[in-house]
Amino acid sequence: MNNHNSFHKLIVVSLIIIWTIFNSQSRNKENLNYEDGSSIRTGETQNGVNNGLWQWYYKNGKVQLSGNFVAGKREGVWKTFDSLGVITTESNYVDNKLNGDLILYNEKGEVKSRKKFKDDIEVK
Repeated sequence: MNNHNSFHKLIVVSLIIIWTIFNSQSRNKENLNYEDGSSIRTGETQNGVNNGLWQWYYKNGKVQLSGNFVAGKREGVWKTFDSLGVITTESNYVDNKLNGDLILYNEKGEVKSRKKFKDDIEVK
């Protein structure tokens, strides 16, 4: 069962990353908002590409995804959170590729498992 949950979280992380990349393609300087005016995402662009800290939010205002872009590429630590604000994953990017630990957390925010990556490929 633990392998299934870890695999499920890895799939969720992958989908969030794909969603992030897809949404980052609509690069504009305006932040997007929900109907009530609260932010869907915040971040800046420079020369038409995402740059600096970007954050995506749940409707309740809690951060869903947070990470940095440098010249349009993911760089540094990226984190995902559940709708209550509990961390679910933490990963590190170098030049838009997953490098280092991918840490999966349980529902209490405690480390559940770690996987190592080099240039988007899991290192065994």
